Amino acid sequence: MSSMRNVILPTDFSPNAQKAIAYAQNLFKGNTTTFYLVNVMDGAVPYSTTGIGTKRMAETINKSLLEQSNEGLETTMADLKAQGIAEEHTFVPCSLKGSFFNTIEKFIEEKDIHYVIMGTKGASGLKEMTLGSNTSSLLGKVLAAVLAVPENYSFQNIEELVFATDFEVDYSEKGLAPLLDLRRDHNARIAVLFLDEQRKGLSGTQITAKSYLQTLLKEENSDFFELDGVGVAMGARLFTKSRRADLLCLVAKKHDKLLDLFRKSETKGMVNHADVPILVLNQANF
Repeated sequence: MSSMRNVILPTDFSPNAQKAIAYAQNLFKGNTTTFYLVNVMDGAVPYSTTGIGTKRMAETINKSLLEQSNEGLETTMADLKAQGIAEEHTFVPCSLKGSFFNTIEKFIEEKDIHYVIMGTKGASGLKEMTLGSNTSSLLGKVLAAVLAVPENYSFQNIEELVFATDFEVDYSEKGLAPLLDLRRDHNARIAVLFLDEQRKGLSGTQITAKSYLQTLLKEENSDFFELDGVGVAMGARLFTKSRRADLLCLVAKKHDKLLDLFRKSETKGMVNHADVPILVLNQANF
């Protein structure tokens, strides 16, 4: 990844979104970064080819949505300027029309986006934090890394990153770039966590993958850990918390049990809490 970062900050102008913006500014402090402040108007009405009244109604609704979007972005930009924008950071406000997923996916490709950083939302108004529907829709589905920031989380110096993995990924520098760049930016350590829920041990293929990952990460600032007989989501969460790590990284794959548990609001118990930001990499980049 280049030293110049392109980052999407989706916003609905909520306090949750504002917290994610503040986190992103701190995360990339000292790095030349273009932040695209994106408000997606997914309630926009497509113009009908028949019926003048319907067309006028659509025009009225869309005009109102655009005005609200522009007003929200102007207010956010004014707030950011009042707080002080770092010299190395550029903010570009964007009002976009369409479905959230399709609009963000297209924007990622057009602007060569490296990260999408957004907040999580509470489940049914409770304090438990699960990944909100918009955040969840992007995980593993877009090429950019997605970083989900819990609503009540404030930025802390990043000293350790937990990378929970199953050693069933064709690891590469390109695929790991979003994680490795954050490690370099903050001079942080990486704690690699393998969760062996069924106590099966590592297969030959997994041993080979682990060895290659050790080479990629370089042993002087990474450690490898294994937890046996514990559920993957619970294990990852408790391990991250016990080490007071500052971020949890996962690779999104199809039928990923760990990621599924973070997605589902109905998941029981403590896995509903996202204690630290979660960085999700896309397996398609490996």
